[in-house]
Amino acid sequence: MTEKWDLSFIYKGFDDPKIEEDMDQAEKFADDLANYRGKIKSGELSSKELLEFFQQLEKVHTLADRGEAYGFLLFAQETTNDDHKALYSKVEARAVDVSNKLIWIKVEINEMSDKTVERYLADPVLENYHHYIRVQRLSKPYILTEEVEQVLSQKELVGVLAWYNFYNEFTASFQYQVEIEGAMKTMSHGEIYPFFNDPNPETRENVFKAYYQKYADQSIAISHAFNNIWKNRGQDTELRKFPTTMTPAHIRNQTDEKIVETMIEVIKKNYSFVQDYYKLKARLMGQGEKIKGSDLYAPLGKTMKYTWDEAKKIVLEAYTEFDEEVGEMTNSFFDRKLIDSEVRKTKMTGAFCQGISPDLDPVIHQSFDGKLNGISTLAHELGHGLHDMFSGRKQTILNYNPPTVAAETASVFGEQILIDKLLKIMTDKEAKLRLLSSQLEDAIITISRQTMYVIWEKECQESGAKENLSAKKMSDIWDKHVNDAYGDAVAFLPEQSWNWATIPHFLDKRVFYCYAYSFGMLFVLGLYQKYLEEGKTFVPKFKQILEAGGSKFPVDLAASVGLDISQPEFWQAGFDYLRILLEEFRSIVEERT
Repeated sequence: MTEKWDLSFIYKGFDDPKIEEDMDQAEKFADDLANYRGKIKSGELSSKELLEFFQQLEKVHTLADRGEAYGFLLFAQETTNDDHKALYSKVEARAVDVSNKLIWIKVEINEMSDKTVERYLADPVLENYHHYIRVQRLSKPYILTEEVEQVLSQKELVGVLAWYNFYNEFTASFQYQVEIEGAMKTMSHGEIYPFFNDPNPETRENVFKAYYQKYADQSIAISHAFNNIWKNRGQDTELRKFPTTMTPAHIRNQTDEKIVETMIEVIKKNYSFVQDYYKLKARLMGQGEKIKGSDLYAPLGKTMKYTWDEAKKIVLEAYTEFDEEVGEMTNSFFDRKLIDSEVRKTKMTGAFCQGISPDLDPVIHQSFDGKLNGISTLAHELGHGLHDMFSGRKQTILNYNPPTVAAETASVFGEQILIDKLLKIMTDKEAKLRLLSSQLEDAIITISRQTMYVIWEKECQESGAKENLSAKKMSDIWDKHVNDAYGDAVAFLPEQSWNWATIPHFLDKRVFYCYAYSFGMLFVLGLYQKYLEEGKTFVPKFKQILEAGGSKFPVDLAASVGLDISQPEFWQAGFDYLRILLEEFRSIVEERT
C-alpha cells in the first residue's frame, strides 16, 4: 500500500484564504523594501541596516515561495483538477509580480562599487549574507536595466513558463494504446512507464513503440513549444551578451565553464563504458554484440517486486546504518505524511522533492511501481529531503537552496548507500545480477545519457535561436548524439528518434538543467570513496556539506573534503569506480555465456 501526502501543514486547501493573505503580505513587504532604493548601490547603508534589509527580503521570499509551492504541489498531485490549475496559475502570477518588485535589488547589488562590496564582505555582522552577495554579483556583466528586467520577468508568464506548463499539462493528458499480452489497453504515463522494463520482450517493444509514437503524432504542438523555447533563450543570450548559451547555467550552478567542459570531455572519453556494458548485456540476452533499443532497460536476473512497506524498510535501514540521526530524519518523512507515492492517471509524471523554506518540511512526489528502480527513486528523493532539512537547520532562505549541481549530493549519495548495502548482503547470483545491471544502467542514465542530453540541447539551442527547427531536424540531431554515446552497441527502434520530445527538462527555464545530474553523481562517487576510506569519521564532514545548503560554492564544498573538481582526474575517478562494478558484471556474464 502506497501513501498520499498531507499538505495541510502548508495550507488547508486550494480555497484557504491564508494563501491570498500571505501573497498580499509578501507584496506589501516587497513594496516596503522600495524605501531602500538607491541606498544599496550607493553603499550608504551601515552593515546593520543592510542586515535588516536582507532579513526583510527573506520575509518576502518565505511568504511568496510558500504560496507558489503549494499551488504547484496541488497541480502536481492532480494536473486535470480545474481548481488546482486555477490556483497554480494565480499564485504563479502573483509570485512573478512580487519578483518584479525585487528586481531592482539584484541590479543595485551589481551596481555597488568594489570598495563597498569589500567593506560589507569584511564585516562579520553580514556573515550570513556574504555568499549571497557574491552569487548575485556573478551576474554583474549580464544585468540589464531595471525596466528591461521587469519586462522580461513579466514576459515569462506568456513565454518560457507558459510553454513549459503547456507541455506538462498537454503530455500529462496523453493516453497510450498498447497491446499487452494479446489485449489492447489504454494507459496513462504513470501506468505505462513500469512496462518499459517489463520481463516480456514483446511487451517492451510494444510499449516503446506506442510511447514514442504518441509524441511523434503530436510533434507539431511539441516542436512548436520547443522552438519557442529556443527562440526565447536565444533572445536572452543576445540581450544579455552571454559569452555562450550555457553561461546562465554556470551562473545558476555557481561553477565555471572550464570545470563543466572538463567534466563533459571526461564523460565523452568514457562513452566506451556505455558501449561495453550494452554489448555485455546483448551477449547475456542472446543478441550477439548489439542490443535492441527496446531492451535497454530490460530486467536481468531475478525479478524483484517490493511492497511499499518493504521499500520503506530497506531505505530506512540503509540511511540508519549510515548514521542514526540521518535514519531518524528519514523516518520523519513517513511519520509526517510528507510523501505522495500513489500511481494516479492525472498525477504529474516523474519524481521530485519540493523544498519550500527552512521553516517548512520538504515533501516528496513519486509514483511507486514496486520495482527496484522505485526503491532507488525513493532513496534519491529522500536524500533531497534530508539535504533540505540539514540546510534548514543552519541556513536562512537566501542561502537555503544549493545550486543544482550540489543539490544532487545527498540524493545520489543516498542511492549509493542503498545499492552498496544490497550488494553486500545479496548471496543470490540472479538477484545480484539484477542489482548490478540496475546500478550500472542508472550510472549510464545519470552520467553519460544526461551529458548527451546537454550536448543535444546545446546544438538545438544554438541552431534554434537562428532558425525554426523541424521536428525531423531535432530527431536527426538526437540520433547523431545517441550514436556517439552508444556506438554500435544498440539497434534503436525508429520511434526512439522522438525520445527528445519526452523530456520536460529541455523546456525548463533553468537552461541546461541536465548536467547537474552528471556532475552530482560523479561528485558523489568522489565523496563516497572518501566515506569508504574514512568510515564513520567522514559522516560529520558530510553533514556539514549538507548544512552548508547554498552558502558555499561547489568547488569549496569539494575542497572541504580534499577534492579538486577542476582536475580531470577527479571526474575520471568516478568511472574507475564504475569500471570495477562493470568487471563484476562481466564475470557473471562470462559464467553464463
